[in-house]
Amino acid sequence: MRLFLFAAAFVLLAACAAPGTTDTPDMSAPEPAPVSRPLAEAGGMCGGIAGIQCAGGLSCFYEDGACRTVADAAGICLPRPQMCTYEYAPVCGCDGQTYGNKCAAQAAGVSVDTPGECAPAEEG
Repeated sequence: MRLFLFAAAFVLLAACAAPGTTDTPDMSAPEPAPVSRPLAEAGGMCGGIAGIQCAGGLSCFYEDGACRTVADAAGICLPRPQMCTYEYAPVCGCDGQTYGNKCAAQAAGVSVDTPGECAPAEEG
C-alpha cells in the first residue's frame, strides 16, 4: 500500500511540475493610462509650468520680454492676426528673428522679446 501511495504522489507531483503548464502571475507594471490635457480656448491661460496648449487655430502669446526673463511664463491663447500694416517698427521675436512690427511677429505665432532689431548672433 505504501508503494502505491508513493507512486501516486510521484505521478501527481510530476504532472504539476510539467514544463509549459505553469501559470506564473505577470509581475510587470501595468501600462500607464494616457494623460489627456484639456486645450485652452481663446483668452485662456497657456504655457506656464503645466505646459497648457492652445486649441486649434490659436497661439500662445506671452507678455513682451517674458520669454527671456521669466521661467515657465504663462501666456494667453489668441488667434494669429490675419492682416498687418506695413508700419516698420521692428521687434525681436522670442525665436531670435527680427520682425517688421509686433503684428508681423504675432502673425508668425511668435511673442515679442524686445523692441528693435535682434542683436546679431555672436560667433564663438
